[in-house]
Amino acid sequence: MIGKVLGNRYEIVEKIGSGGMSIVYKARCGLLNRFVAVKVLRPEFTSDENFVKKFRQESQAAASLSHQNIVSIYDVGIDDDIHYIVMEYIEGRTLKQIIREKGRLNPAQAADIAQQICKALVHAHKNHIVHRDIKPHNILVTKDGTAKVTDFGIARAVTSSTVTNTGSVIGSVHYFSPEQARGGYIDEKSDLYSLGIVLYEMVTGRVPFEGESPISIALKHIQETVTPPAEIIDGVPAGLEQIIMKAIQKDPGSRYETAGQMLDDLNAFIKNNDILFETQGFEDKESPTIIMPAVNKGGAEDRTNTNKKAREKNSRQNNKKTIIAIALIIMALIVVGYGGSILVKKLLFVDVVEVPDIIGKTQEEAEAELKKVGLKMEIRDRKNNAEFLAGTIISQHPLGGTENKVTNPVLVILSLGPEKTEVPYLINLSAAEAQAKLQQRGLVDGEITTRPSETVTVGVVMDQSPQPGLMVDEGTPVDLVISSGPEIQQITVPAVVGLDLQTAKTRIQNAGMILGDTYPQESDLVPEGYIIRQSIPPNTMVEKGASIGLWVSTGKKVVPQPVEGTKVLTINLPAGSKDVKVTVKKYQDGVEEIEYQMRHDADEGPLKVAVTGKGQVRVVVLFDDVEQWSETLNFTKEE
Repeated sequence: MIGKVLGNRYEIVEKIGSGGMSIVYKARCGLLNRFVAVKVLRPEFTSDENFVKKFRQESQAAASLSHQNIVSIYDVGIDDDIHYIVMEYIEGRTLKQIIREKGRLNPAQAADIAQQICKALVHAHKNHIVHRDIKPHNILVTKDGTAKVTDFGIARAVTSSTVTNTGSVIGSVHYFSPEQARGGYIDEKSDLYSLGIVLYEMVTGRVPFEGESPISIALKHIQETVTPPAEIIDGVPAGLEQIIMKAIQKDPGSRYETAGQMLDDLNAFIKNNDILFETQGFEDKESPTIIMPAVNKGGAEDRTNTNKKAREKNSRQNNKKTIIAIALIIMALIVVGYGGSILVKKLLFVDVVEVPDIIGKTQEEAEAELKKVGLKMEIRDRKNNAEFLAGTIISQHPLGGTENKVTNPVLVILSLGPEKTEVPYLINLSAAEAQAKLQQRGLVDGEITTRPSETVTVGVVMDQSPQPGLMVDEGTPVDLVISSGPEIQQITVPAVVGLDLQTAKTRIQNAGMILGDTYPQESDLVPEGYIIRQSIPPNTMVEKGASIGLWVSTGKKVVPQPVEGTKVLTINLPAGSKDVKVTVKKYQDGVEEIEYQMRHDADEGPLKVAVTGKGQVRVVVLFDDVEQWSETLNFTKEE
């Protein structure tokens, strides 16, 4: 598909994901010059009217939605039997990836994301659309923190009639509502239950129910009590826990009535993390449930209560007719004799056995398990599946734990293992770019090692395993070798204390180091020009090319001695000034003296005033008794 142009407009660039029914590609729209996401129905399903119908339903349902927290649908088309939907391309990660990376989210972040999902559900439900597969995998989070709900692949328009499953349970088992698990009535409250489970996972880092098989997990949603988040993780705010526990009540009547109500509570919690909501007590009002597979072969999705009563009446009438017919047959066979009695037994008494749970078992193991109870297995399909090894059972009908006549085979779907994907070329990419490309191809990071290189930039991929172009299972780890830059050579710092500066410099350079700053320092012991101290101790191991500083002796400290002397000050008057009183004051040993005072004009030229003193003398120059400047004169002699 890479390079193919769909609808003379969308050029396929790369594969970015896959699902049970479709494959998602990144594509460039030639008309608008932008990137889009293109969901393509898998080729094996294009001849199946039911799958094509579901695929079209997805586009029709989602295309009616326009909201900032819902991935937009741009276009729908068919090109050479390729059915596709064009969607908004989102730069970001799934919420599932974020949870896996962080372990769990802080309550504030979890509430913010849940609030955005809830806004999307408010919009969808107002348009009579139930998503039916809310899970972290279907939530995309952009770099700026915007959450967007995607994949309305199993969503259907809600009518005024009852919504039921026909033929299978739809959704993801870890996020199932109890009514989904049993194949019962599904409405907007089922989405709120799934959102509650998602919020539970965000704050705890795990889903409430795990099991050895999808069936066992579904049963837990129906039968078992959820452990409150605060009993698993310390610090979960009570108000947030109340929201979660209300959303995941097994009885739909005990949940939030609408997504809008749940949104109000989330908004209230975001404003005040210490809020507590009034509760009326959560009660599980559901009666015990017997899980049985759907048997509605007609494919009708909606049934009214009136139709249900009519079916019950017809069933009672048909039962009466059946009983009468059987009685007549028995009477006729009795007349025939003993042979007839044997036939009666065969007609009326067919063995019914409990079906074992064979999901996850190999074909051989499953056949052996079924044989023990007198059942046979029939393979109806083979599909790629990342969760189940090749050759193992993905699903079965009837489900394990239900009853089945020994004359009816158990229908199964076998796993082909993960889908195959091509290992991308990662050489010369940065480590981050390589990891992103692996993620897009459904591959994972393997062992990451570093190796020095004189030619490859630090942090860039030098080698990979498996090699590019190989077809491998999705989820296969890819090992990367990352450049650590030029190999670092270690050298020994030479001893240069006591050497003259030039000799020390030569020895430093010969050792492979660089002479850094030099610092003058007086010394009574070290002659002038010789090294007193070095910044790095001798025999220390450092990188080749490292810099070293040196302290160089300036010899003995010179102490100046005060002497008597005379220094001449040069004083310039402001241009054009007349009859200015010029005063020079002298401060010595705390005594103030007027050294000079006379009136002058500027045109007389610079004044020369002699000042006598000993040691340090401070002089101040004043014009008309206003100080102009001062300075200190030193009358000293160095010894």
